Amino acid sequence: MEFTHEVIDDSPPCGRLGICLPTDLTGNGVPDVIIGGLGREKLPIVGVSGVPVVGRLLRRLETSIFWYENPGWKRHKLTTDSDLHVFGNALGDVTGNGRFDLFAGQGIGGRDIYWFEQPSNPRRPWTKRTVGSPFSKYHDLVFGDVDNDGEPELVGASQNSEVVFYYDVPDDPTQSPWPEECLHVIETEQNVEGLAVVDIDGDGRNELIAGPNVYRYRKDTLTPDGGAVQLSEGWHRESIVSGWDWTRVAVGDLDGDGELEVVLSEGDSPLLGSRMGRVGWFDPPEWDAHILRDDMYCPHSLQLADFDGNGWPDIYVAEMGLGANDDPEHVIFRNRGGGEFEETTIHRDVPTHEAKAVDVSGNGWPDIVGKSYTPGRHVDVWYNRNGRAEDTR
Repeated sequence: MEFTHEVIDDSPPCGRLGICLPTDLTGNGVPDVIIGGLGREKLPIVGVSGVPVVGRLLRRLETSIFWYENPGWKRHKLTTDSDLHVFGNALGDVTGNGRFDLFAGQGIGGRDIYWFEQPSNPRRPWTKRTVGSPFSKYHDLVFGDVDNDGEPELVGASQNSEVVFYYDVPDDPTQSPWPEECLHVIETEQNVEGLAVVDIDGDGRNELIAGPNVYRYRKDTLTPDGGAVQLSEGWHRESIVSGWDWTRVAVGDLDGDGELEVVLSEGDSPLLGSRMGRVGWFDPPEWDAHILRDDMYCPHSLQLADFDGNGWPDIYVAEMGLGANDDPEHVIFRNRGGGEFEETTIHRDVPTHEAKAVDVSGNGWPDIVGKSYTPGRHVDVWYNRNGRAEDTR
């Protein structure tokens, strides 16, 4: 299995990049890539590093959110607003016009959640509006029908406030902020990473995977199933596994049994966790654990895709650098069927964060697009060379 690395931008206009969202903005059939971030952390000026006021002024010179047009990777500003300090993010058609809009929540120290309306020409500035400012630090957002009312909601996890929540989209989403009655708290005192809205048990109703937990909205059920914990307003929480820190989440049928499994990676361990980062998949209904690695450094990128074309979803995991890991690893656990995996290292030396598996070349094979977090600034693509000797890119 061979991948070719390309740096598509070695000097993006923002530091501490958190957003990496591939989507086709121009309608040409291949995904473009939206990137955004918190802004620089330290000052590039000798003698004043760490001065908050000067740092804030410098961040106002950065471009908080921008995107790369595919092919060619020409960079465009998504918004002219600066110092937005964004991290948690999701795409969703808020207005129902068939175009994806962007949700972005502020990171450490921030409280705002924004949404940016995509214009008919995405190369023009997107209109920024405020959803709300209910909590602090939004690591993850996702757009999906979490309460099974037939309409998608904006679901979020606030780490500093330790809240899992969602917003109903109001009839007029252009009002700013959204009405308070649109906000619903699923659970408090829960500090989690990683969100997915999916029908995990095949009963025709969506669940929320939030870190190592499954949340079910069963308003008509008075008692929760099995060992689940009953919460307010009809929500039940079931634990997938205990003792896993700062998890990234992916979902797919890994063993061909017709049921979905949950994949977790401890994306901020050991930096914030209690051990080196683990990667594993968990098989319902008992959530049997299958540990693939237990020695990774902040494996914050986690994706499922069939990279080798054998019909089975593989697991891609990649490490961060953070100035401490000088040999970050990109690994694909190749699915051989029946829950058997073969580990393959596809690249080293280039740290990445929130990388996504997506066919950027339009030839039917999943590639990988990612970006730095800190230190350094770069946006990267790893082209999948499996079965494509004719591809000269």
